[in-house]
Amino acid sequence: MALSGKHLLVAAGVWDPWVLMEHDQQGRLVKSTGIFIDFMDTFAHKLNFTYSLVEAAEGEWGRILPNGSTTGMIGQCHRKEVDMALGPFSITYPRSLLIDFSVLSYIDNKRRYIPPEVWIALSVAVVGSMVLGVAMRWFVQQWGPVRLEYGLQEFRGKIWPLLTFEPVWLIRLLLLEGVELPPMMLTGQLFMGTWMVATLILSSAYQGVLTSLLAIPKVEIPVDSPQDLVDYGKIPWATERGTSLHQFIGDAKSGIYKVINDKGLLITASYDERHRMKVEKFAILCDFFSMRKIMSDDYSETGQCNYYIAKEPILVSSVAFAFPKKSSIIPHFNRL
Repeated sequence: MALSGKHLLVAAGVWDPWVLMEHDQQGRLVKSTGIFIDFMDTFAHKLNFTYSLVEAAEGEWGRILPNGSTTGMIGQCHRKEVDMALGPFSITYPRSLLIDFSVLSYIDNKRRYIPPEVWIALSVAVVGSMVLGVAMRWFVQQWGPVRLEYGLQEFRGKIWPLLTFEPVWLIRLLLLEGVELPPMMLTGQLFMGTWMVATLILSSAYQGVLTSLLAIPKVEIPVDSPQDLVDYGKIPWATERGTSLHQFIGDAKSGIYKVINDKGLLITASYDERHRMKVEKFAILCDFFSMRKIMSDDYSETGQCNYYIAKEPILVSSVAFAFPKKSSIIPHFNRL
């Protein structure tokens, strides 16, 4: 049955909420929890194996040093000291030359910002409705004489089209002004009734947004990109040691990322530094998932929003489990 009771050595490092570890007073690992621990328990049951956790070497995820040696859990997999590593690890080309990855677990930092094109859509809707209304009025004018025998002779001439549709009606409705002579035809009434409902919704939403903008002061954000961070010059920054981002900016030979690497600090984990970051006012370059976790937990504790995520991502990465090259157990994990 799959792995037939094999015992696996699994490298792991603390990354809330993926992997959490508790130690006793002697520093021995006594308990592990988290999303990927739950994954491993499920895999162990389905694939029939047992496993033991091996803590990350040097407390790092893993880097490839200039001399070709490797650190952290990446190094443990590369040297085949463990059967796999939990991570989750960002999949990068340099890493893939030394170790293998499972199918990806998720994609981090992939965000889309869609601006609300309300005014453009409203303009198109108004112009389109005016064209449709004029066409409807022309149709009624052409076929009006057929309806005259039903007692509408008094609406001949200029009054007839006015009681069907006038473009100015739409403008008056949008400005919340009354229409002195409303449409008499059922078609015109339905058409104008629809616009009255739409105008009510739009005006209510606009008034609400306008009130909130006037009531709540707007906060100017000086940093929304790596270049902003360097140019602003008032906020120090730090990067998590041994991560793919640390490798990325550390390999930069010039440009903004070299400046960030040369002038920045190194920390072990962003989650561990969340309170110090808030008190000492410095930025951390880390994954989007961790930052959302920090913001969520802090808001639950304080009821305030004390953090901000810059809009421009540095990297977009797929993350997965890590294995030694050509490991025979990869297909079993990929299948699940």
